[in-house]
Amino acid sequence: MADPPLASVIICTRDRADSLRHTLLALRACRHPESLRAELVIVDNGSRDDTAAVAQAVVLPGWDRHFVHEPSPGQARARNRGLAHARGRVLLFLDDDVRPSANWLEGMCEPLLAGTADAVAGGVRLAPELERPWMTRLHRTWLAATDFLDPTAPIEMVGANMAFARHVLDRVPAFDPELGPGGPYGQSDDSLFSWQLREAGFRLRGVLHVTVDHHFDRARLLRTSFHRAARHRGRTLAYLAHHWRHEELAWARLRRVRLTLRLLRRRLADLPSWRQREGMPVWEMETLERIAFLRQWPKERRRPRHYAPRGLARLRP
Repeated sequence: MADPPLASVIICTRDRADSLRHTLLALRACRHPESLRAELVIVDNGSRDDTAAVAQAVVLPGWDRHFVHEPSPGQARARNRGLAHARGRVLLFLDDDVRPSANWLEGMCEPLLAGTADAVAGGVRLAPELERPWMTRLHRTWLAATDFLDPTAPIEMVGANMAFARHVLDRVPAFDPELGPGGPYGQSDDSLFSWQLREAGFRLRGVLHVTVDHHFDRARLLRTSFHRAARHRGRTLAYLAHHWRHEELAWARLRRVRLTLRLLRRRLADLPSWRQREGMPVWEMETLERIAFLRQWPKERRRPRHYAPRGLARLRP
C-alpha cells in the first residue's frame, strides 16, 4: 500500500464548473516538489452542471485525486465530507473561485510540516478586474480579502485559503454545519473553526504572502448583494453570540426599532448613495448588519445552546 499523502487539498464546489476549471489549472501550475506527495479532494455539493466532467478533465500530474459527493447543501457540510475523505498530515482548503500563486502549495505546507504552526492563514487578494475605487477595508473584508488580518498575529483564517495540521481535528472535530454559504446562516464557518482552534491552544500563524486571487461573481459587487450579506452576517453574529459566546442582551426589539428609524433618516439624508448600483456606504452596511443581529437574537435565545461556552465541538447535532 502506498504511503499516505503529506498534503490534502480540499475544494468544495457547487454549480461553478467553469470557475472550478480555472482554479484547477492554477493549482496545476503550482510548484510541487517530488518530496511533497499531495492529493486533491473535490467535494461536489449537489452540482447540476458539468462539475464532475471538469473535475475529471483537468489533469494534475503527480497528484492523487478523489471526487466525492455531499448531497446536503452547505459549505460546512461539504468541508466536513472532505475532511472525512482526506488522508494527508496537512489539510488545505481552496475555494472554487480562486487562483493560487505558484508558491502556494509549498508556502502553506512549510510551517505545518516543520512543526512551527498548527494552522496557517493564507492571503486572499481581490482579482484586479474586481477592484473598485469605492472599496474600503470593510468592503474588501466582506468580499473575503485578508486585508483585516495582522500578518504577525492573525485572529482567524479565511476559508478561501487556509490550512491546518490533522492533529487539530483531535480537539476541534468539524465545521459547524449551520454556518457558511449554503447553510441556514450563510457565514463564518471558517471564522468559528479558527476561534475554536485558538481556544484549544493551537498556534495560528499568518502566511499572508502566500496568496490566492479571488475571482468571485461580479454580482457580489452590487448593492443588493451587500444588503444580503449584511443580513447573513447579522444573523450569524447572533448565532455565535448566543450559542458559542453565551452572551446576554436586553431590549433587543426596542434597540432594533430605534436603529431602523435611524437608518431610514440617514437614507433620506443620503439618497444618492442609497440608489447606487454597486457598493454600499460603510455606515449602512454596519447598520443593516446590526439590525439583522437584533432581529435574529430573540429567535436564538429560544433555542438550546449548541456549545459549552467557547466550546470546541457541538453539544447537539
